[in-house]
Amino acid sequence: MKRERIFYLDFIRALAVILILLTHYNALFLYMEPQPLDKVVVTYKICNLYIGDFGVSLFFIISGAALMYVYENKLELLTFYKKRFVSIYPMFWIAYVIAFVIQKVIYHVDFSAVPRKNFILTLLGFDGYYSGVMPTFYIIGEWFLGAIILIYVLFPILRWGVNKHPVACGGLLFLFYLLALVCYNTQLSKAELIAVRIPEFYFGMMYIKYIKKTNWKVALAALVVLGVNTVIAPTFDSNIQTTYVGIMAFLLLTFISQFVNCAVVRKICKFFSKYCYPIFLIHHFIIYKITDKVDFYSISKWENYGVFAICVAAILVSSILLYYLEAVIKSGAARVRKKVSGAAKVDI
Repeated sequence: MKRERIFYLDFIRALAVILILLTHYNALFLYMEPQPLDKVVVTYKICNLYIGDFGVSLFFIISGAALMYVYENKLELLTFYKKRFVSIYPMFWIAYVIAFVIQKVIYHVDFSAVPRKNFILTLLGFDGYYSGVMPTFYIIGEWFLGAIILIYVLFPILRWGVNKHPVACGGLLFLFYLLALVCYNTQLSKAELIAVRIPEFYFGMMYIKYIKKTNWKVALAALVVLGVNTVIAPTFDSNIQTTYVGIMAFLLLTFISQFVNCAVVRKICKFFSKYCYPIFLIHHFIIYKITDKVDFYSISKWENYGVFAICVAAILVSSILLYYLEAVIKSGAARVRKKVSGAAKVDI
């Protein structure tokens, strides 16, 4: 039986999607020299964190919460992994083929310097995850895709820990987290390490299992932590700040969600939740293609907001098209399999 949707998960997911759109648009200005920070849309920092770190932290937490909500009471391994595979790879492959053709045919991008054997990383969705370590055929999806796939692989073990030994499992994960931050030396950014991101995912699972609702006292405490982090602006490891700021923000937002739970907001949040994955896959590709010829030094702040609006519109339309293209392809593939299966039975 299908479980009832939890509004605050849709609410936070929609907010995280918006934050990620802002992240990759505003990143344009952070990499320019000199930096035209007056053109930044809304902001590029929240609670002393880079807006991208803030948004990604929320994504990890709601991913853990959503999976725990669905699989808290029952999990069949083969069914779980099959559903994860079907929910991730077909759309990723479709989007990648389209983006690859655009890169080759329109922009004449040369991938000859990338070893062909590295295409296996693209097939598996890890080209973005390892793009900073080795040459890859990375175009869409980013490092988050590879990280969340790895965490999905570990989810059954994490679920067992949450259900059977929540404190011991949490303590062990926290130990791995500290070791990764202090001791681990890798070409990967520490923000991309699974050991650094699992505590956020695990917290989301724990919230669904044992907390379920944020009261005003917890929300107030979370607000204080976020406010102090904003005002004091500590300079210690941003990965540590990301972990506790993301968790505090999640707690505060779950509390706030009950006050904005109306028909209009539910529809908006449901829309962003429905198209969250295609938006994630293609948003930065579209942003960079649209803004490639824009002279941001010469346009006004409001013209810049107009460019951002065009990017968002193009992303939403493209994401909807990608969503339904995948549905059509899946439907066609299912019909072909049915015919082949029927023909095989007749031959037998």
